[in-house]
Amino acid sequence: MDFDSILHMAKHLLGDTKRLFNNFKAKYPLEGEHKLDTLPVLSMNAVDLSNIQVTTGLTKLTSDLFTYQKHFDWLKKAAHVVRDHEFTSIHNRIDKLVKKMDHLMIKLNIARVSDPPVPQLPNSTTQWGVVQTGHAIFDHFHLFLDYATRVLVLMRNKL
Repeated sequence: MDFDSILHMAKHLLGDTKRLFNNFKAKYPLEGEHKLDTLPVLSMNAVDLSNIQVTTGLTKLTSDLFTYQKHFDWLKKAAHVVRDHEFTSIHNRIDKLVKKMDHLMIKLNIARVSDPPVPQLPNSTTQWGVVQTGHAIFDHFHLFLDYATRVLVLMRNKL
């Protein structure tokens, strides 16, 4: 039942992220692919997905969510530059999802590894820098959530 709740939260977060990213792209169009070295890397293929274990899967997803949460922290603080406050809702939903996953890990007696180091994001923010970083964060987070929902379905089926 906890997996269903987490899966439901992840799917809703995916939908909200897609909507907010589309709004962001409409307000601040920026062509091309935007990269940010501090974002988690998804290096899973179909074979890796089918072999995913609940313990390692939850640990990795929680760790990556923490990293995205820190990126949205930065984006939320920098949002005054672009006068956009939609980042707060995403940040709050990530926080709820992380807490729910932490609770499930405790319930399943899965030891949580320490949080990854806080990513080093720019100290000074220009409108251009915030827009570029926002595009990279939203794009990668959208891909991560799509991946995470698939992984959660596979893990739920293994229990």
